[in-house]
Amino acid sequence: MAELYGERGEVPEPEFCESWTARTFSMARSAFETVSKSAEQDTRKAITGDDFTYITYVRDPEMGPVGVVHIKSAEVSTPDSEEVLCAVAEGVQEFVMSHHRVTWPVCSEHGRGLHVGYVHETPVWTCTGGTTDGHVVKAIDPAVQL
Repeated sequence: MAELYGERGEVPEPEFCESWTARTFSMARSAFETVSKSAEQDTRKAITGDDFTYITYVRDPEMGPVGVVHIKSAEVSTPDSEEVLCAVAEGVQEFVMSHHRVTWPVCSEHGRGLHVGYVHETPVWTCTGGTTDGHVVKAIDPAVQL
């Protein structure tokens, strides 16, 4: 919010809410590009399909000017880039499993499907195999080195 306020200054609530949602929608689209590319490389399956709504932006009449961004069934309700990336990763993961019947991503060590998590505020894929606490397999964004 502080970043948006820094860019725009004080604005009327409806305009602020619209900017907030538009920013979240833009971040979700960017995160989708990153995550879908990774999924396609790993699975050799296209991240497309008529039954997959990539990213939707709907305005709830009861919530006034606030819109809601969805990726598959995951709601993206924050303009925080790390949280947006995690929500999008879960949405793409859900699509790969429901549309292609493929578990993605998978821990090469344990053969288990991975879960979204954070390490020092970095979105990561984690495995529950092995130690009691599990382990981090890789960053969700392949460009990020852990």
